Amino acid sequence: MQELIEKYLNRTISKKERKQLKKWVLANNNNLRTFRTEIKNRSKNNLYHQFDGKDAYVTFLKSIEKRKKRNPFVQHQWKYAAIFIGLISLGLIVAKPWNSEQSSQITSTEHQEINQLNQVVITLADGTKQLLSKDDTGTISNKNGKVIAVKNGKELDFSGTSSTQEDQLVFNEIYVPYGQTFSLTLSDGTKVWLNAGTSLKFPQHLNTATKNRIVYLSGEAFFDVTKDKNRPFIVNAENLDIEVLGTQFNVSAYKSDGAIATTLVEGSVRVYENSNPDTKMKLTPNYQAAFAKEHGTFSKHFVDTRIYTGWMQNLLIIDNLKFDHILKKLERSHNVTFINKNLDLNNEAFMGEFENESITHILNTIASSTPFNYTIENNVITISK
Repeated sequence: MQELIEKYLNRTISKKERKQLKKWVLANNNNLRTFRTEIKNRSKNNLYHQFDGKDAYVTFLKSIEKRKKRNPFVQHQWKYAAIFIGLISLGLIVAKPWNSEQSSQITSTEHQEINQLNQVVITLADGTKQLLSKDDTGTISNKNGKVIAVKNGKELDFSGTSSTQEDQLVFNEIYVPYGQTFSLTLSDGTKVWLNAGTSLKFPQHLNTATKNRIVYLSGEAFFDVTKDKNRPFIVNAENLDIEVLGTQFNVSAYKSDGAIATTLVEGSVRVYENSNPDTKMKLTPNYQAAFAKEHGTFSKHFVDTRIYTGWMQNLLIIDNLKFDHILKKLERSHNVTFINKNLDLNNEAFMGEFENESITHILNTIASSTPFNYTIENNVITISK
């Protein structure tokens, strides 16, 4: 089984081999112990802390099958069987030294500025604003009473409304607050999943009179674009454009982050600065283009796309993330604000995986690896030694 364990750790294991490994590990406690020992041996040279459990790996393997059944949309992501090694789910959460100097207080300015209303808000092209409760069903109408979309819970569908080529190009804008996610179906059938703390400006009608189909993103979204070979679909994120014909990809473009990341799941995309469209970087599936805002430079990496799309299934996948980056993700997903007074934590990076867990469970789990204390008061979490 050593060869299969190596493939698992290197994320090159096939579906058939993964089933073989699963069967072997679950056969008896000795096999489980051997597997966990191999993980520790592989990591012993760069681990700084570790948390040991007993039965979490069994739960992890079972959860894989459950997730595949619950989320048929992302089944294609498993065809390479590049399973993320969620060490927290293996009974091991780890932290590694990371050399950096950070502020003693980590708060999200982005959070403070836009989190005035804890509801999804849509601003229609005519200037009217409507609050969208996650439980509502019905229709969305403009100030003239014309139905422009159908709402069903946390989804808004613009594809069923009629339009003509003569319709004026006008834009709606939707904002999703911290602690929530939302999804849209645009008028051309393109589906968009919006992460917490995200705003999207999009045409009310993507009619054929326009040369391109363009939307404006601030935050994070996953796009499943309806193919139209004659009319590219463009996501504008600050000074970056992501151009596609029809494909599936994730864009993370929070203003408070130092980089804009485009992760391709299926198809192909071209990424470029809109001030310099002649220098386009083309992506193929399982690659990510990261644009560093400070230096204006691109980098390209092969990635496990599940790490960057897991948020749609309420997964928090931590893959060698610095502590302050983890706090940013938790601020957005759980609608809290952090004040970090424990400077030592800024030199740590972590690996692990959580599925729809409470903020206290996540913090307690990380603290079991690298001890710290925290207090919660009115959604403000203060971390101390």
